[in-house]
Formats: sequence, C-alpha cells, structure tokens
Amino acid sequence: MLEEFVSLGKWWLPNKPEVVVPGKLSFSPESGATLELIGSLYSSQFEEIGQVEDIAFPNEIFSIEGESNLTSAVRLDFIKPEEIIILGLLDNNEEITLYRCSGRIKNFEFVKGRPTLSFNVEYVFRKIHFEYEQDIKLKSISVQYSHLEKWVGKSGIEVFVSQEENKIWMSYQPPSNIHLTKIGSLDLYITFSPVCVHPFYSYFGAIYYNANIEQKTYLTIQNPCNQPIDDCVNLLIKFSDFLSFAMTKATSVIKVTGKADVIHEKPVKQANGDFTLEKEARETQVIIIFGLWNFTKSSEINLSPDKMLFLFSDVENNLGSVFEAWINKREEYEPVFDLLMATIYASSLYLHYKFLNIIQALEAYHTSKYEGSYQDRKIYKKGLYKKFIEVLRDFPSESDDQENGISDEFRNALKGKIKDQTRFTLETRLKELLSDVFSLLPNNFIGSVKDRELFSRRASETRNALTHHDKEKRQQAARGRELFQLFHTLTVILQICLLRELNLTDESIKILVERNRAYQNEWRPPSN
Repeated sequence: MLEEFVSLGKWWLPNKPEVVVPGKLSFSPESGATLELIGSLYSSQFEEIGQVEDIAFPNEIFSIEGESNLTSAVRLDFIKPEEIIILGLLDNNEEITLYRCSGRIKNFEFVKGRPTLSFNVEYVFRKIHFEYEQDIKLKSISVQYSHLEKWVGKSGIEVFVSQEENKIWMSYQPPSNIHLTKIGSLDLYITFSPVCVHPFYSYFGAIYYNANIEQKTYLTIQNPCNQPIDDCVNLLIKFSDFLSFAMTKATSVIKVTGKADVIHEKPVKQANGDFTLEKEARETQVIIIFGLWNFTKSSEINLSPDKMLFLFSDVENNLGSVFEAWINKREEYEPVFDLLMATIYASSLYLHYKFLNIIQALEAYHTSKYEGSYQDRKIYKKGLYKKFIEVLRDFPSESDDQENGISDEFRNALKGKIKDQTRFTLETRLKELLSDVFSLLPNNFIGSVKDRELFSRRASETRNALTHHDKEKRQQAARGRELFQLFHTLTVILQICLLRELNLTDESIKILVERNRAYQNEWRPPSN
C-alpha cells in the first residue's frame, strides 16, 4: 500500500532557484502530502488585503498642533500562496517535484521574524524534476493494487521438482499483456512485471545462494496523447472501486509509477574534433504519490478467490465493456454506488450502519430505476388527494374546537405528508426487487412467497426502527444473528441488481451466486 514517510530536504521555486529553504516533506495516504518549510520562499510574509480609513491615534502619539489625529493605513494578512510547482532535493539527493501546492503561514515569531510556511501538496513526483507544468507528460501510469494477482489469476512462474535428482527448476516468463478497453484517448491494459536481472551479475557470473521470483500484476494506462494526470488518476480510482466490488472486499493502491521522457544533454564529438551538446530524450520511471479518500489497509486482509463475487476469468472476454458499464452506471446510480462503496471500504462499521447503508442503496436503486407508485399522480391529485385537502380545510381549528381541533402548523404538515403518498413504501420496493431477482438466488435462499413477504417486512420495520429511534419499535427490530442475515441477504440482492446493470447474463450471475461461499449464511425466517 502507499506508505507513510517523512523526509528532510531543501526546497525552491523553479523561477527563484537561488532562494533555497530547508524543510520536511511528510505523506500519509489518508491526508496526502505536506511540506513544512523552516523559513520562507518569499521576501515578505504578508499581503495587502485592503485599506483602513480614518484610524484615530491617541493625542499623546499624534499631537502635532493644528493637525488631525485621523489617518489611514494598509490592512495586511499572512500570505496564502498557491504554487504550481516546488522543486526539492532530499538528503539522499533524490529529486522531488511537488505539484499543485497550497500554502499558509503555520506560525510566526514576531520577535525573530521567522515563519513556518506549510504547503498542502496534491501530487508528489519522486526521482524527477519537472521545471514547468507543461513538462509533466506521462507516457503511461502503472498501478499495483492489493490482491490484483489473485483476482487476475494468471502466472508466468513454473516450478519443476525432481525428487530423484534432488533438483528444483524455477522459470518465469511474463504472461502477455491483456488489453481491456480504450476510454477516450487512454488505453487500459493488465500487465505483468518483466524479467529483470542486473547486468553486472550476469556479466561476471555471480553465484546465487537464494532465489526469489515474484510476479507483480498491474493496471497500466497508456497515455499517448499526454492527457492530464487527473484523468489517469480518476480512472485508476474507478478501477479500484470496480475491483473492490468484484472482490467484495476493499482493495488498496500499493504503488503508482509512471514513465516520462526527460531531455538530457550529452557531448558529441564533431568531425573537426570539437564537442557539442546535443539533446536526447531518455525514458525515466517516476514514482507518483497522492492522497486517497478511500484508503484502506486491505493488503492485510486474507482474501481468497473463492470468496470474491467474480474473477477476471468470469469476465475475461468482455472485461473492457463491463468496466465501461461500471463507469456509466456509477454516474447513473451515484447514491447507490456511494452507499455500497462506503460499506465496503469502511469494514469496521457497526453492523446496523452497514444494514442501513445497503437497504438505503436498494431503496435508491428501485426509486431511480422504476420510480414506483401505487397510483398515477395526476389521478391521485384529482381524486383522493383532493378529498384529503377538503377534509383538512373544513376540519375545525384549535381556536374553534379546543378538544378536537388542530393547529395551523399541524394542518400544513399534514398537507405536505399526503402530497406524495402515491410512492411505494420501502416494503413494497423490496418485494418488487426480490421478486425480480428471486430466480437467480440459490434454492431455498429465502423460502416461500410468504417468507419473501416476511423478509421484506422485517427488513423494512428494522430500517424504520433504527432510523426513527422509536423505543418501542426499536425493541422489536432485528438484532444479532437475524440482523446479520438481513444485511447479508440485502447485500446479495443489491449485488445481483448491479451485476445485471453491468450486462452480465442471468445465467452467469446465478452461477456466481451459487458458487460463492459467502452466500451460505442466507436469511431464514425467525423460529418464533
């Protein structure tokens, strides 16, 4: 995963390389990168923010006879600089580029006049200096995610064991790159770590006393048109969400690297014996660091393929179109996906919060896809709603009937409540969704039609009790094992709905659900 670090170095602005300030660069995946300078890159720590007119000084301070003691002054505030690029050199001589930096004075000692200037940094590029924003041209970006190797399930490592000869042969040939899709001008591939042997060792015939072969799997985004880094990062985050949905557990970004062409000057001997400097582009690897809102230490989770919702092999022939559908549906059903992803990434949430997230996501999905109403709104307004309004209008007020009358505030509140009463209740929405996906669930996953109705009622009652905090209803709400089973079953229903949105066939969805061990804890009606 992206690791926290703190590094000391010296820092300067590209247009003022003579002003070099010591400082500390720190990074955490949750909050991003911060640069704290011991001193300032600027000649002044203040900026003018306006004019103050007619300031009155005491007579003993401003006491020239015949002169007014009123004057004007400039209003000052601490600077809040915005820098596109700050360059740095760490103590180990590593080059650093900080991109999009928002600064502020952290503290200021008026006696010494020494400020501490702090910058929040959006992107950190390690091992390279980009002098100008237009120089930031990344030919490709490769992302390593936790558990991606297990999800893809392709290996180029082979091991041969001969017990008779007491020998072990190991070989590695990277699998072929897999093209997924093209989104805009960005090409997406699944790639694998190449074979790398240091030329020094191979040339001098080094003797090996240990061997370790590790294949790494990446999502690689090829960027031939030099699209902005934001486009690439947004895409890799969307793929991270997609993987987390496929795995049913949060994946995390372990490492992000890019490739850029850097111009170098080299001396070239001419025919007359003189040397001239000629420029050449050399491909350089760049380490890219940025903060992630959905960071999780998921690499520490023991996740096996048999517990994943679906694997690469299940969608190998159409993964590109499935991922494109994910991007489109993520926008179409944004609240649904937000609630689901929040539940996946926040694995430590209390069970009743997870339950509320998933049931609300299902309600939002049904509302967005089907709307759902008991009666056409125009018919309702002309008929029953009109009668309700007439009854409310004619019902006596408190001033006329102190025992049975109602206040104007209550009358208006009732008008608001009955206005949209044609919409389906949560219980009805759950029944419809369950009826729609029931054929894809394993046999006896819930049970009979009566059990389906009981499930929808129990889930709806529990949501209402947990949301509205009615003490009596809260005592009757599902809890413990029953609450877990409700949450589990609702999650399965939501996953099936979204798999359909990703254009997987009903036949393939049914196979995925039945084979997954996580679905063995299906809902059962209470024994009472």
